[in-house]
Amino acid sequence: MRNRLASSFLAVMLTACGFGGGAASSANSPPMTYPPGTSADAGVGGVPGNIGVGGAQDFAAFRSALDQGRVPAPDTLDSAGFFAEHYNSLPAPTCGDLFCLHGLLSVSPNLVHGGTWTLLQLGMNSPLDPRTVARPPLDLVVVIDRSGSMADDDKMVYAIEGAQTLVDQLGESDTLTLIAFDSQVETLFGPARVSDRAALKSKLAGLFPGGSTNIYDALDAAYRAALANSDETRLRRVIFLTDGLPTVGDTSSADISAMSLGYNVKHVGLTTIGVGRDAGLPLLRGLAEQGGGNFYFLESAQAIAEVFKEELAVFVAPLAYDVELSFDVGAPYKVGELFGTSLWTPTATGARIRVPSVYLTSRTSDEPGQAGGRRGGGSALIAELAPIADALAGHTVASAHLRFRLPGSSVVHGQDIVMTYANHPGVCDAGGSYSSPEITKNEAILSFFVAFRDATELAVRSTSQASGLLGSFASRIHPRLDRTTDDDLADDLTLLDEYIDIVAPKTR
Repeated sequence: MRNRLASSFLAVMLTACGFGGGAASSANSPPMTYPPGTSADAGVGGVPGNIGVGGAQDFAAFRSALDQGRVPAPDTLDSAGFFAEHYNSLPAPTCGDLFCLHGLLSVSPNLVHGGTWTLLQLGMNSPLDPRTVARPPLDLVVVIDRSGSMADDDKMVYAIEGAQTLVDQLGESDTLTLIAFDSQVETLFGPARVSDRAALKSKLAGLFPGGSTNIYDALDAAYRAALANSDETRLRRVIFLTDGLPTVGDTSSADISAMSLGYNVKHVGLTTIGVGRDAGLPLLRGLAEQGGGNFYFLESAQAIAEVFKEELAVFVAPLAYDVELSFDVGAPYKVGELFGTSLWTPTATGARIRVPSVYLTSRTSDEPGQAGGRRGGGSALIAELAPIADALAGHTVASAHLRFRLPGSSVVHGQDIVMTYANHPGVCDAGGSYSSPEITKNEAILSFFVAFRDATELAVRSTSQASGLLGSFASRIHPRLDRTTDDDLADDLTLLDEYIDIVAPKTR
């Protein structure tokens, strides 16, 4: 099991550069209500459930490129996927509501570009232990690409095995729809409850690859099947697997995304699985993120069955619908870069995220999967704040706001928190200052992400510039982490050294 905090670098520094606030105010919230099928005591006092906003669950395409000794493409890396492969936690959820908003702050040295950076992290978790929450009935739609390229590397074989694994895991109240597509879209089963599992698995075994890739029509058919039951307290999810880009039908990524979002706002979640290097990573990643679901990149077709099994295992109750998370900065700051999701929308004084559905995650292991290689299951929503003016001690850095409703209810819950900083904006001692233990690791993870991303973008033009950036970062991060006992950060150091070797100038 991975250590939750690294030694040395990740010690909390609560010096004269102090923080205040962060407590949630829920005066405008109704009393706590639990998901259907869950008692008022279920899970409270156990392992808190973290709440993410979906998106990439790995940065496997980036790691795969390094393993092969080549410079990764820029689209192989995004911050949601990078954070997902790291274990991280939040303060205890003690706000008294179904889930709690946390605001964390750090002012610390920027190990990538020098100077100091101020980071605001927003997170949500629940006093419910996801292992004890009853999953509501599930309306599941599984969509499998059977285009001609699925014959390569036995991808079709492994996709069938993965879908057959799902058939065995469904409960008596669940419904299933199976859709296969190439140029045409075919509904093989459902939506219906599964009574004859052997017959259904036999039907799956009869799938053969051939034809082109009609993603638009296949995804549209899947959503319509998921909405066959109008009860929004049921868990409605589409799992969509493909190994390519759209080649027939409406091939516009913008059109596909807009169509998908129209169903997501009706609270149908979407998980996408891209298999192989030809999968359309930006499209699949974006579709999953706006659908409140997960995106997986699988370099190896053998990992398909594992991901199907893992994905169904982490389905818990839809915790809340119509979630809006936002923040407004204080007068001394402006908003810089936003990390952790592509769903951030800038506002006049901050930024917001709107998500149709959020779920508890029951993924509690931080060990990598046997086939998929994913390391964590975490998430982090971080905004870099740039000081633009001096301020007195105890000034407001930001206020954050959470609004949501429960499935089957029109009542809006709300929480508001205010974060203050005791020193001048952007000023702290050499070791940095952190409002709580939880943000210390995420600040380090973000440093790695920014270094990898910026180096990858530089390498498109000049590997020597990429080498210079990574070398400079390594000279700062290695001394801070040389005695770390955190496996995630140790793995990041290994990736950093691999990347430096790839882009380092070669001598003849």
